[in-house]
Amino acid sequence: MDIKHLEYFTTIVENNFNLSQSAKTLLISQPGLTKFIKEFENKEDVQLFVRSKGRLVDLTPIGKEFYENALLVLTQYNKLMEDLRINKETIKGTIRVGIPPVILTVLFKKAIPQFIVQNPNIQLEIVEAGAYELQKMLLLQEIDIAFLIDPIITNNIQSKTVVEDQAVVVFNKNHRFANYEGPISYSNLANERIILLNSTFMIHHQIKKNFQVANITPHIFFESGAWDLLASMCESLDIITILPAPIVPHYSENTLLSRPITPYFSWTVKICQLENVYHSHLVEFVEEFFIDFFKN
Repeated sequence: MDIKHLEYFTTIVENNFNLSQSAKTLLISQPGLTKFIKEFENKEDVQLFVRSKGRLVDLTPIGKEFYENALLVLTQYNKLMEDLRINKETIKGTIRVGIPPVILTVLFKKAIPQFIVQNPNIQLEIVEAGAYELQKMLLLQEIDIAFLIDPIITNNIQSKTVVEDQAVVVFNKNHRFANYEGPISYSNLANERIILLNSTFMIHHQIKKNFQVANITPHIFFESGAWDLLASMCESLDIITILPAPIVPHYSENTLLSRPITPYFSWTVKICQLENVYHSHLVEFVEEFFIDFFKN
């Protein structure tokens, strides 16, 4: 019998053994409540209730003792949960969260202000760095949580997906790709001048690997650590870049177009913690907040 079943039992007693009323209070069916009583008494080989003409009318002596003990357990359980909620509401402290610059503005411009407003007792320190640097900092416990682009290449890091999207080819409205309706293949990109995010970003290495798998040597003539610079260059020059899809709508005046890549180029953001170490309630609370934020 678990806590839920203890509540069933005590509710029956508190409703003067009226199973119909008890079932309504518990928001379950009366047959389900009757089945629970029968199965429990049979399993434990006890009789908790006195019956008359098939109806429950009172508690047996062992049932009365069980009822008193059940009330004590439920009181302790409710206090335990109340303390937990109080602790959750009063969580405070400082937490260091690593976020790659490429996603900070795009994905967190609403998430971070909302977190700050809702949690005034928590000091959120944002550390901006590329994926490799953040993984290193996480391993050295210099940050508590990191948002990383999949794949996570470092061992001892546990992760949960928060955003699933794709990388796309980005270009201006006068580029020949503007006439393309469907996805663009790597062979279509073979003769294009390409600018990329530099090697501190995971997407850089994914792009290089995808070209290698396609047996194509791309014409990469410029790299930068600033996605907005790449977008601006594409706006004014006959060149392309490859960026996470969520970035494109954030570019001013909708001057850029994009197309998906074939084969599909997955771009997934994960929230990560160091594995096999103790994590405070603060860390768990912050992780839960951002998972819920992006889920909704």
